[in-house]
Amino acid sequence: MTFTDRELLRLHVEAVWGVTLPAVDNTSIELSATGLQPDWLLYVGKLAAETIFIWRPDVTPGQRQQIAHWHPTNQPGAAGYAATYERAFVLSHAPATSLATARTIARPLTEADYPLLETYEKGYGEYFFQPQRAPLFGVIKDQRLLSIAHSSRRTNQACELGIETHPQARRQGFGLAATILWANSVYQEGLLPLYSALAENDASIQLAQAAGYRPFVLGATIRLA
Repeated sequence: MTFTDRELLRLHVEAVWGVTLPAVDNTSIELSATGLQPDWLLYVGKLAAETIFIWRPDVTPGQRQQIAHWHPTNQPGAAGYAATYERAFVLSHAPATSLATARTIARPLTEADYPLLETYEKGYGEYFFQPQRAPLFGVIKDQRLLSIAHSSRRTNQACELGIETHPQARRQGFGLAATILWANSVYQEGLLPLYSALAENDASIQLAQAAGYRPFVLGATIRLA
């Protein structure tokens, strides 16, 4: 599957915020006035070759004037507004750990593992075994769940990774192994695996790079403070 950065941006925004975007054929587009609306007024996405502005349709002319200058690499701020910055990634190259090695560390999780998820945190079993969270992979050692990868968001074209590793089990390759198996399974479904993280989350960004992902957008969501 080959996508332009504009197409990747559309898939990412649709997956994360549950919206439907028109074709990204201009650098400034507007969401439909019908359907689900995000909590932000403006998404600004810095791609390799251009910057895309995605507006919520109910943004007033005055608000547009106040925030139209916002840019992920130039964060001037404006009174009454707040921004969150993210990086989104697409799988592009071989991961640092092979698929065969990942399979010796992580495995698919099944309903039989439900009690382990509930032990990790109450309510996790019900949440993770919803069909839209599939595929589901985890690392279990000594009957303890240490890491879990799932689809945090899913559309008919792409899945966004959700990955969680127990604080005491980090930096041991567990999250990487679960992430690799999750991405392979998503590909087998004919869907595109995507990964996103807060721009300041260095650990998550390092995991993305180790898992074979490349960044395609530095994004900012601007909302009322």
